[in-house]
Amino acid sequence: MHLRAMTYNIHSGFGEDGYDLRAIVRTIEHERVDLVALQEVDFALWRTGYVNQAQWLGAQLGMHAIMGGTRRQGRYGNALLTRWSTTFVKNHNLTVWSHPGRACLEAHLTTPKGTLRCYVTHLGLLPQERMVQVKRLTREIIAADGGQEPMLLMGDFNTLSRSRVSHHLRRRFTDVFEAVGSGQSATFHARMRGVRFDYIYTAGLTPITSHVAVTPWSAKGSDHLPLVAEFRTTFRVKRSMYERMENGK
Repeated sequence: MHLRAMTYNIHSGFGEDGYDLRAIVRTIEHERVDLVALQEVDFALWRTGYVNQAQWLGAQLGMHAIMGGTRRQGRYGNALLTRWSTTFVKNHNLTVWSHPGRACLEAHLTTPKGTLRCYVTHLGLLPQERMVQVKRLTREIIAADGGQEPMLLMGDFNTLSRSRVSHHLRRRFTDVFEAVGSGQSATFHARMRGVRFDYIYTAGLTPITSHVAVTPWSAKGSDHLPLVAEFRTTFRVKRSMYERMENGK
């Protein structure tokens, strides 16, 4: 069994031609993924017609929608679309300063091969803020599960691959694009192809391929391009990674 995952900052559906949420649907459909980590999602806000974008996308794609609010009284934030049911969901607060709010959405998925733990996040804009957030992620949130099941950490990390934040995460997990990626690596800005801000990290899964999805639709609904990865679901847990993570090295 293979598993395909995507992370996509959808910018509330606003891309090069204005608001186009259907372009997000076409992009996800084209990649035939099993789960999608979304950032910058509106949950029934005025500016996007009071549409709960996570639920609407889930209905269009035939996937379960899980939401994790960060701002606007919880009506904006991260989401996870998945073909599988969940056994556990929690939205962890990652806010370092009061504005803007940041969080990490955790969901445990029941796949045909066993439990898969997924974490969806969107880190802050300042380097010091991001370091506090990733340390909280690795030492308090992900480490709390003990490393018994494989995991995916996905999202918009607002940082370059050579940064301290990326180095901290690569010492603990596999940066999937760095390991098996091909083609362009830049995910932002969608129309300028500048830098990679979006990442998929894993422990316990074997990555096979990874690419940035450049399609006729991927820039029409967002200012980011989605990152896609495929895994072999042997569900091999790299316990040494969790030991290093818990020791904070």
